[in-house]
Amino acid sequence: MTDARAGVRPGSAAANELAERHRASVGAYFDCAHSMQVCLGRPFVTDPGYRAFYDGVAPGLAVWLRDVVDANARAHGVDPEAAVWE
Repeated sequence: MTDARAGVRPGSAAANELAERHRASVGAYFDCAHSMQVCLGRPFVTDPGYRAFYDGVAPGLAVWLRDVVDANARAHGVDPEAAVWE
């Protein structure tokens, strides 16, 4: 785990704040509901290019970021397994 992620667990207040900052940065371009953010986060892990990019920044970052987005979505009433682009 990199220093930036040390102790920041998905679902924690610190992680949820990071997820909201990420959502706000996307929101600069278009409205981004929590379910939409989950959809945007799926390729972090499933797409080899995205995963290589994020894991190139820090090993394991792709899964961690996806997990943070998913946990924050759950906190806002969204089931990540059923999330749709809306």
